[in-house]
Amino acid sequence: MNGRRSTQETNPNYGKGQASLALDDDVLLDEEKLTQQLLATFSAESYRPPTLPSVATELLSLSQNPDVAICDIAALLERDTMLTGRVMKRMCSPVYAGTAAVKSLDQAVMRLGLKALCDVVLEASMNLRVFRSDAYSGTMERLRLHSTATAHLSKIICRYTAIVGDYAFLCGLLHDAGIAGTLIALSEGRGSKPPPDLIAIWPAVHRMHAEASAQMAKLWGLPPDVQLVLKSHHCVLVDGYPHPLAATICLADEIAHELGLRDPARGEGGRELARGGLPAEPHADRPQLGRHPGLRT
Repeated sequence: MNGRRSTQETNPNYGKGQASLALDDDVLLDEEKLTQQLLATFSAESYRPPTLPSVATELLSLSQNPDVAICDIAALLERDTMLTGRVMKRMCSPVYAGTAAVKSLDQAVMRLGLKALCDVVLEASMNLRVFRSDAYSGTMERLRLHSTATAHLSKIICRYTAIVGDYAFLCGLLHDAGIAGTLIALSEGRGSKPPPDLIAIWPAVHRMHAEASAQMAKLWGLPPDVQLVLKSHHCVLVDGYPHPLAATICLADEIAHELGLRDPARGEGGRELARGGLPAEPHADRPQLGRHPGLRT
């Protein structure tokens, strides 16, 4: 631990979650059986995703209230010193620093604005727990970078379209949360057994990760439309109709991939794993963007 106390020791709101997995070697070697077992794990009544700080979920609710007072937001953040530290550290970055230093939470809220503050807190929350696994650390770091890039790109896309982007950052940040949740469950739910080899389990993880993302969002109490987008983030059509936010996440995912922040669901097989990445997504599964009425082409 390098002399540092764990997140769970410093703040009881950061939980490990709960997942019951009984995977023998036969299941691990059978893609269909493993896929079904993982889906059953996430849909079980006993399953709990890694717990986000309550401050983050409460702030998300407050962000929908245009009349909320700055002092109420600051008071909420003050309940969690770790998140407060992350927010204030972000305010020191060149993006937000401005001409005068930010010295208080009230000033941070005023400079960021409620929506941007919510995005900063949610990103910090995910980084503190969800994108973490000792067994799959390299893969999780790559996942974190890709997800963060997709989140920011989603917001940028919404600025240049008629799409309402209230949840764009959140959906971009969480679109592959199912991968993180699955790797956490596989590494922490096996007792003393070593975690499964990623190359062997990846096809099953890829097949069910969108469903897992949606289930995690549901258990976190996130809005139904966020759950729908996470479940459909490799699609433009939802129930046969174009869904603007799903299309936005799809496009942001593609742009992040093209910029070199590669989708963790893609790569070059075992060579990617050797560099801390993930194996390839089948080409047939790549999203077909086409034209979309909410996107200017």
